[in-house]
Amino acid sequence: MSAETDARQREVAAMFDRHGPAYRWWAVLTVMLGTVSAIMEATVVNVALPEIIRVFHVGHDQVQLLSTGFLAATTASMLLAAWAMQRFGVRRTFMGALMLLVMFSVAATLTDRFELLALCRVGQGSIAGLIQPLAMVVIIDVFPPEERGRAMGAYGLGIVLSPAVGPVAGGLLVDHFGWRAVFLVTVPLCLAALALAPRYVVAGRPLAGARKRPFDAIGLLLVVAALCSLLGGLAALIRQPLAGAAFAALGIALALAFVVWERSTLHPLLDFRIFREAGFGAAVLVALAYGVGIYGSTYLAPIFAQIGAGFSAYEAGLMLVPGGIVLALVLMQAGRLADRFPSNRVAMAGLACFSVSAILMGFSSAATGFWLLALWVAIGRVGLGLIIPGLNAGALRLLPYGTEAAGSASINFFRQLGGALGVTLLALFLEGRERQLNAQHGLRPMQEGFFLIAFVYCLALIPAWLMTGRAASPNSVQE
Repeated sequence: MSAETDARQREVAAMFDRHGPAYRWWAVLTVMLGTVSAIMEATVVNVALPEIIRVFHVGHDQVQLLSTGFLAATTASMLLAAWAMQRFGVRRTFMGALMLLVMFSVAATLTDRFELLALCRVGQGSIAGLIQPLAMVVIIDVFPPEERGRAMGAYGLGIVLSPAVGPVAGGLLVDHFGWRAVFLVTVPLCLAALALAPRYVVAGRPLAGARKRPFDAIGLLLVVAALCSLLGGLAALIRQPLAGAAFAALGIALALAFVVWERSTLHPLLDFRIFREAGFGAAVLVALAYGVGIYGSTYLAPIFAQIGAGFSAYEAGLMLVPGGIVLALVLMQAGRLADRFPSNRVAMAGLACFSVSAILMGFSSAATGFWLLALWVAIGRVGLGLIIPGLNAGALRLLPYGTEAAGSASINFFRQLGGALGVTLLALFLEGRERQLNAQHGLRPMQEGFFLIAFVYCLALIPAWLMTGRAASPNSVQE
């Protein structure tokens, strides 16, 4: 155990002495508010996309930059969380990130150019990426391994309830105040987390005289360049095929260079050594597929509801409310299931359930009706409620003590990477199919998009089955 980890555990013990046994749940609530703010920002803009398309005269391949720019920035900045905690401490990093998130949100409401709006989204994403790994570290600190399933279930509320609840408030604001107001939805949550953090989040300050962790600037440069080249190249394939293909190929080459560099440097942003642990690589593939599905579907569903089914932005958000209620009920029990049963089986049940939901959405049309669409979404939320505790708790159980933070960073990184790739490819597919069918904003491409999401989740059942193994010895990763 490192000196920093030992000092942080002593600080956690002091928090328990000060606040009593309920402290751990106050800590979860505080970091969950931050997580809700960060993840809600990723999806709340989706209910405003049809209006943004109309106001700025852009297509699917361009407007998706508001989603993929956020997700790509989140993916890269997640890798800075461990360095930021070591450099500034847990509490300062958490509170500083929340303050910047509020600033970028306000800036997004004031811009009148699409390019500046996209830059604000990148700024929001870069901050959101810092918040999520911090939350996982706090949970690991305050809960013993045998109780983390329940904690992951509560934390999962912040991950999967946000995309269900956020669009309701966002849709209401869009209908009454326009697209700008959607960026203010999370500001109250950020302010609440800022108020609680000084009391319930450990400072986690680096020890005086402790050796500072070197910053892997080359790794960050490679991953940012790889994401920009790959996602930008894919987005350009429709309008500029040759240039888009060239940039996408460059992105793949840079991604391979990032992997090679991270495996050779002494202080990597992403520790690939933990992938040697049995079953952990399979868990990462599940996280990648999970990101493709959840962010792809939350991008597509509001567009389908408004353009395909003729709902208002508020009705499109309201369609997700029954699913949010179901999700909350499932998460109350899913954490216990992940503690009592094999985690990979719990995750597999969730993957299958979400696949059924996507297939049902794919067979839907404008005549399906509000309540049936809401039911199909609710079935998917049951699946999401099972996946999160099964994936997070199951993946971390495969790792030796002391490597959980690196494991959490990897799971979060590949989940966000899957989201960025999923939204980009889905938007590319929609734009291409609409041009091919000569049916602008047609219903059929959206239906086919849901079938693609179902296919990805069915494929994810294979690595989920393999997501099993025993925890390694404490020294195995260092060997």
